[in-house]
Formats: sequence, structure tokens, C-alpha cells
Amino acid sequence: MSIKPNMGRQMIKIAKIDVNNHLQVTFSKRCSGLFKKAGELCTLCGVEIAIIIFSHSRKA
Repeated sequence: MSIKPNMGRQMIKIAKIDVNNHLQVTFSKRCSGLFKKAGELCTLCGVEIAIIIFSHSRKA
């Protein structure tokens, strides 16, 4: 029985998401991930960070 090698993380094509619902889901996930990373950076390095993010509807 042969074991299939692990594919690992795959490269995805970076393109604009056309479906509005998928766009909102991706935005919220990436936004929360960005805030999490910024919080970790503040904690680990003792720096202050300001993040301004504008949504698809131009809201900050």
C-alpha cells in the first residue's frame, strides 16, 4: 500500500473575489487575523500600533 505524500499548503491565485458574500467572509477573517497579529506585536515588543481598515462599503 503506497502512502500519498502530504501536499502541504497550496499556492492560491490572488484575484478579486466576485461573490459579495464570500468577499465579506474573507474580509472579516483576514481583518480579525490582522488585529490578532498586531496585538501580539504590541505585547511582545512593547510598541504602539495604529491600524485603519476600510471595508468594501468605505466604512473605517
